[in-house]
Amino acid sequence: MIYAGASLLADLEWLLQERESFVCDEPLSGFLRQDWRACFERLCADPTSLIAHMAAAKSHFLGTYFEQLFSFAVEHFTTLEVLAEHEQIQTNGKTLGEVDLVVRDCNGRVLQFEIALKFYLERPDLFPNHWIGPNKNDSLAKKVSHARQHQLAILHTPAGQEWLQEASLSTAVQPNLMIYGRHFYTLSEQASAFFSLAKHHSAWLRCSQLLTLQGYLCDLQEANKPNWITPATGESVTQQISATLLQTLAQRFDEDPRPVLFSCRHTDVDRQHEIFWLFVCPDNW
Repeated sequence: MIYAGASLLADLEWLLQERESFVCDEPLSGFLRQDWRACFERLCADPTSLIAHMAAAKSHFLGTYFEQLFSFAVEHFTTLEVLAEHEQIQTNGKTLGEVDLVVRDCNGRVLQFEIALKFYLERPDLFPNHWIGPNKNDSLAKKVSHARQHQLAILHTPAGQEWLQEASLSTAVQPNLMIYGRHFYTLSEQASAFFSLAKHHSAWLRCSQLLTLQGYLCDLQEANKPNWITPATGESVTQQISATLLQTLAQRFDEDPRPVLFSCRHTDVDRQHEIFWLFVCPDNW
């Protein structure tokens, strides 16, 4: 699939700046080249290599898209040596699991990167496991537990140690869990109080609550994957918060209960340059 260069560059910059994450044992910033900003400027002038790299992604799914983007970032903007990517670890004909990325840093350390991009909605009533995926089958707690107990443990199995010795001439490896994404805070409180906090750049609410945001958000643009990281570039159709939009979404949820993601603008003139992300969910979410 061919992606627009401007969108790819925006997503790559978001990743390199690590604007938002849930877990990063060792952030990517610690491995970036000193001249990475100059490298990025050169890429902006000619993004051909980035476009070609992303076109080679094995699927159009958002997770695959992000892994491909991360791979490009590591190759072109860090001092890391890539030892392996998407390596299947097997024993006796059985696959134990896949290793996302194994690298060596400037100090000779071998690290296993487990990478993910997640969008979690806050459910305070479920605390401490209160970050939930839009489909409600996923959660931050489940993701972290599975990553640490399974994916990041694979290279410590006998089969993993044997493979690691061949790949890196060592059996020592440092696990590094990196879950990037966006926190969608609950909008259960008064909108005026919520939007007075500059730290909030994303939120979720139920469909019937949508009109409470009329004075705060405008120019809603539905986000289709992979444009969940940064808004789609170029011409776009925007909508305003209204009873008509509420009715349209309510009817849509009768057929398809999946929450709908929008990128929006603030009505506050001092914040109109900022993008705000809003998940609208069915009333029974």
